Amino acid sequence: MPEMRKIFVTLFLLGTFTAYALEVDYRLSLRAGMIMPDGKVDVMMGQKGHWIPAAGGEFAVTFAPKWQSLQEWNNARVGVALSYWKLNCEKFGSADIMGHALAPYAFAEIPLYKSTHFELGLRPGIGCSFITKTYFNTATPEQQYEILQAPNINRSVGSVFNYYFPEALYFYFPIQKGWTVGLTAGWYHMSNGSIQQPNSGYNIFGGELAVRYQPSETSSQNSDERTTKEYSFDKLRAKHCEIEFAFSGAPRQVYYKDKQTFFCGEMQVAAYWRAHRIFRLGGGIDAFYDGAYIDRPTKFGKTDLTGATMKDCWRVGVSVQPEFVMGHLTAGFHFGVYLYDPIKNREGDKTKKGIFYQYDLLNAGSAGYPDGWLYTQVALRYRLPYHLFVHAVMKAHLTKVEFVAFGLGVYL
Repeated sequence: MPEMRKIFVTLFLLGTFTAYALEVDYRLSLRAGMIMPDGKVDVMMGQKGHWIPAAGGEFAVTFAPKWQSLQEWNNARVGVALSYWKLNCEKFGSADIMGHALAPYAFAEIPLYKSTHFELGLRPGIGCSFITKTYFNTATPEQQYEILQAPNINRSVGSVFNYYFPEALYFYFPIQKGWTVGLTAGWYHMSNGSIQQPNSGYNIFGGELAVRYQPSETSSQNSDERTTKEYSFDKLRAKHCEIEFAFSGAPRQVYYKDKQTFFCGEMQVAAYWRAHRIFRLGGGIDAFYDGAYIDRPTKFGKTDLTGATMKDCWRVGVSVQPEFVMGHLTAGFHFGVYLYDPIKNREGDKTKKGIFYQYDLLNAGSAGYPDGWLYTQVALRYRLPYHLFVHAVMKAHLTKVEFVAFGLGVYL
């Protein structure tokens, strides 16, 4: 017992020292929201068009290291958090088929406006979520081919592991030294990036009430000192262009009845103009390979691709790529148009389509429906030595994620 007390005392002193030295703060939140109806989550609950209530909480630790890359973002902070969600707070039907979710993730807090009595900012995050109820543990083997007819089956989630994207707007109100009350409004997305079908996932819109505590008694003074440092426009502007080549790949499934996994990947070349140290604007050419579109006769009409050739596996497009920069990390939102897309004439109504055509918003990217001419991507890149970077990209067709891929690249 004396040894255990020594260990706890040592950990307490180390944590206290870290909190004072790195300006650590702790945040505890209660959260409530509504899961957006998408034709699956609402129908499986027997309430078509009904928003499903959800609730939970979060514990977060935020750090304020004096890095130049954070100072350029109005003295932003970084942190880690653990979220909990109860995905159905209202009883529908005879069974709880949505379950619970536990989500660890990393985030940044970027102040948009700061004063003595108020702070408004953005809190983008990325992580993973582990969901207790899925298609495979709510359906019996006999029911797995009758997912649309059988009751009490989770039709939205196909795997325990899912990606987690919490994006929020926060408000902080200091109430006394070291203590702050916070309000947050955000969008929270969980899905597995088509690693395992079904995969419509959950989109939750909600808010939270938080209490934040900063142990350092000089936190407000240090914060004021950090916010007074300013940079001239010339210092912030990076007067050069950049060229990048990226390669990424991932597995994906197309249809839950197939139970088949295919390799998909992307090759990209892009040029960027660094308009500012925290922003760059670029454009690129994207080539996508999707192994699901090989010659693949099946007994399921939605995925029968008898007669498909290797050329049907490839699509090529051009995209506009605005990206934000934080030190060695870049985060971008890419918007592209397919110039070469042979698969569009093999899906849906199978009529000959031009570059631009109408398609189903909710079913875009699903098996049996055209993908549409517009594709979007969320790209994260972190630069390494020797002009290398690691690369993660989430490709989507409006509301449907096609894949989440990882890879490497080079920059010049």
